[in-house]
Amino acid sequence: MTVKGRIVSHPGIYIKDAIEELGLSQSEFAFRTGLSVKTVSTLINGESNITFDVATKLASFFHNNIDGWINLQTKYNLFLNEEKKNAEYTKDWKIAKQFDKAFVTNFLHIQIDKSNKETTIDELRKCFNVTLLQNLKYEDLYAFHKTSTNKNLNEKTIIMRNAWISLAEQEARKMVCSPFNKERILAHTNYLRSLTLEKPEIMSKKLKEFLLECGVKLVILPFLRGSNTNGVTKWIPNEDCVMIAVNDCGKDADKIWFSIFHEIGHAIKNHKRHPTISYDKNKILDSEEREANEFAKNSLINKQDFENFVKSNDFSIASIKKFAKSQNVAPFIVIGRLQKEELIGWERYQSYKPKYAITF
Repeated sequence: MTVKGRIVSHPGIYIKDAIEELGLSQSEFAFRTGLSVKTVSTLINGESNITFDVATKLASFFHNNIDGWINLQTKYNLFLNEEKKNAEYTKDWKIAKQFDKAFVTNFLHIQIDKSNKETTIDELRKCFNVTLLQNLKYEDLYAFHKTSTNKNLNEKTIIMRNAWISLAEQEARKMVCSPFNKERILAHTNYLRSLTLEKPEIMSKKLKEFLLECGVKLVILPFLRGSNTNGVTKWIPNEDCVMIAVNDCGKDADKIWFSIFHEIGHAIKNHKRHPTISYDKNKILDSEEREANEFAKNSLINKQDFENFVKSNDFSIASIKKFAKSQNVAPFIVIGRLQKEELIGWERYQSYKPKYAITF
């Protein structure tokens, strides 16, 4: 084997040469050393390693040091590991190039530098808490993984999704919260609605603080292009609390708020046995996703009140603002709901719908 211009041989070659020099057959050598014939055969063919027991018998037969035989095997293993490591870097570089450069550079503060591939890859591995970036390809990277959509995801989506969840988990680990208390959340939905009226930076701080008191670690991260993921709910092992993570996909404030309440809904409904991942443009909803959607809709706007409002058939901006005030919620929440249910067009009242963006 040649590695970086050097010929590297399995230590068994030295045993083969010695046997030939001594004029012994493999069987004779085996009997003289106390090794099995099979062990001798696999050693000289480079199919097995020199273990401590083998090194002991070889050293005794050849009247030399055990360390010498162990070192031969160690050096060979190191050369093999170097080749394997280089191959892994090559595979991981193909993955590294798929990441959104703006996200990696501005949010993770890592440069996708082809002139220094190994450093870039090492930083990304550390950032995503994996030994190899290739490990992000596993759809079931997160135990008991469950999605609410078709499982036929392409590889890039799986990689980006897992990378984004990994970042969210690491942020959640930094937080300390009380035990999960769904009764407290349900008792304060009016307060949660009122936060939609706050400026994003104030809202975010107040929302996180309140949810921590309720046993919920809220993580808000920038959207990672290619992940196709709106949010994640994941119960934290060994902690009686839950992480919910959302991003600024689409930037629309009403959609982000719906995602927050949707993920809270998963926690409230005790969808506890698996992580629940909510996908963008999801067309297929299971029962848990439908439950979370209903919770979000009816928590942001009272169901009966909304039905009565719709019956009035007055969707002027003045009427929307009045109704929103009665719900203690921002008008953009009502506008988004009307648009979602196709009661008004998506183009109407866009100036009343703010954009939220996570700054890098």
